[in-house]
Amino acid sequence: MQLSDFGKQMSSDAGILTLMDDLGKALAGDKPLAMFGGGNPAQIPAVTNVMKHELELIMADDARLAAMLGNYDTPQGNDHFIDAIVKLVNREYNLGVTRDNVAVTPGSQNGFYMLFNMLAGQTNGAKRKIMLPIVPEYIGYRDQMIEPDSFVSVRPRIDKIGQHEFKYRIDFDAMQIDESVAAIALSRPTNPSGNVVTDDELSKLAELARQHDIPLIIDGAYGLPFPGVIIKSAGQHFDNHTILSLSLSKVGLPSSRVGIFIGPPALMKALSSISAILNLASPGIGQYLVTQLIDSGEIMTLARNEIQPFYADRQQQAWEIFNQKLPGDLPWRLHSYEGTYFFWLWCEGAQKTSKQLYDYLKEHSVIVVPGESFFPGQNIEEWDHARQCIRINFSRPDEELEAGAIILAEAVRWMYN
Repeated sequence: MQLSDFGKQMSSDAGILTLMDDLGKALAGDKPLAMFGGGNPAQIPAVTNVMKHELELIMADDARLAAMLGNYDTPQGNDHFIDAIVKLVNREYNLGVTRDNVAVTPGSQNGFYMLFNMLAGQTNGAKRKIMLPIVPEYIGYRDQMIEPDSFVSVRPRIDKIGQHEFKYRIDFDAMQIDESVAAIALSRPTNPSGNVVTDDELSKLAELARQHDIPLIIDGAYGLPFPGVIIKSAGQHFDNHTILSLSLSKVGLPSSRVGIFIGPPALMKALSSISAILNLASPGIGQYLVTQLIDSGEIMTLARNEIQPFYADRQQQAWEIFNQKLPGDLPWRLHSYEGTYFFWLWCEGAQKTSKQLYDYLKEHSVIVVPGESFFPGQNIEEWDHARQCIRINFSRPDEELEAGAIILAEAVRWMYN
């Protein structure tokens, strides 16, 4: 049977498909020596216990249980959940949003698919694109567009720090925004690199969005307000040209598939309309499970007292292990850690590519994510840097970090031979 162009595109070798397939196979088969791939949040006992308690409360309430399991919510989302989100962001950041500013989707991935295609693509006979002001960017964006070649991206400035560290910064001189740009989008902190676009950089992007009357989309899956795994100096930004994306996944509920978008009412109404056509409604279980936690502010207490300290400890331990194990005489660099659950390793000047490094590590039971798929809008064959990086999930037990780092060190030395 013949597939449409859409069918061929969506069933092709997508980066996110490879990532999730490798993750699933690794977890289902023989346990790898080190599972540095994937984006699963760690299972933090204190978080699990709170969610278990909330589920027990629902189970004990026949009316709430029946509503959670048996009712469709509105296309916009569950009313009580939306009210709780509005209350939280206004309390934490004084954003002044109302229910009309919110749309709930079946996960952020699904939400971005709808949002990106709602804004970009063919528009009155002209092709419009999503601008990524800095790459690398989230692997899941790359294959979201119905129309191919719908991203334009800007290579970063790279600041080298010391012998084995670096940081990305937005190159505003290289940005060109014209009528073909439908929106500006970025993750903050950035998956995969852990880079955090500074408040000053964000203000400049916001001003560009206002000047060109386009939305600035900020994906805060790892950032503000929850789980808040982001450097303390980072502030929240919102105005009438901003769309904020939040997620329940990184607070420990990836299977709940709840994405939250906060933005201009007209765009949120359009997003809810598309969601109704594609999904009827968003999954209710995750919304019911956390509504009371969000309404009371307990989710922020959980983030600050449990989630953030857990990842701060994991990051510090992993940073020390990797810097100790990786060969000090070679020019590898880790991106400055500013947030997320990942390290981003750059093997500057390596003789082999990150895909080759990925294959080498996989053969030695260490799973990582090669960097080539994190550069939407770029011709990676023309840019060595895009073929020299890998993403490492550092939120693993100490013994796994130690064992994996030893193999990784051998592999990095192999990269330069």
